[in-house]
Amino acid sequence: MSVQQKDRMMQNPIFNNLFEHWSALRHGEEVPNRCEIDPRVFPDALENTFIFERISQGDFRARLAGMNLCDMMGMEVRGQSAASFMQSGERDRIQQVLEQILVRPAIGELALTGRDLSGKEVEVNMILLPLRSDMGEVNRVIGCISYPQKTFTAPLRFAIKSQKLTPLSALGASAEEIAVGFSEKIEPFRPKGFRAVAENANPLPSPKKRGHLKLVQDDE
Repeated sequence: MSVQQKDRMMQNPIFNNLFEHWSALRHGEEVPNRCEIDPRVFPDALENTFIFERISQGDFRARLAGMNLCDMMGMEVRGQSAASFMQSGERDRIQQVLEQILVRPAIGELALTGRDLSGKEVEVNMILLPLRSDMGEVNRVIGCISYPQKTFTAPLRFAIKSQKLTPLSALGASAEEIAVGFSEKIEPFRPKGFRAVAENANPLPSPKKRGHLKLVQDDE
């Protein structure tokens, strides 16, 4: 792998097991089924994992979200639009990225800049992987977001600093490169507690044990 290729890879260990599990479920260029995803395989990433569902063209909603994403957003995110996580000028862009991940289909790698209430900026990374529903439609995206290395005051809202989309048809050896990029061992920042926005009508519950996922009922 060239230096330039490695520089493009997001090197965060919490992505590695999720990506490898998703890759193992693929058959050729096929997108894995959502029901095949086994959270027990990637326990270290559960608090940072989420699933978006495409409700209609350009409308993606959170079906599932780990506690670290709720912490960053300063609220319960179940049922929230993916656009609501972004700064105002970035909301259409994230919907377009998610659409491309499903339509191509492709792996998405995003570098994000988050801004909190005080205007402080933090850097995080995100991986986005397409999933097929139980009905066979490619309409879900499972993702994982790294936790900021700096303290912040929730809520954070994000802007896309850079993005890379890799079509599944172009994977092959590049899948191994992505996995290697995710495998570098670094110590992630861990929050001591959760912060809710004062105006939030649905404040965060008390912290749960590691690996807890907040599940949203799926109508399928």
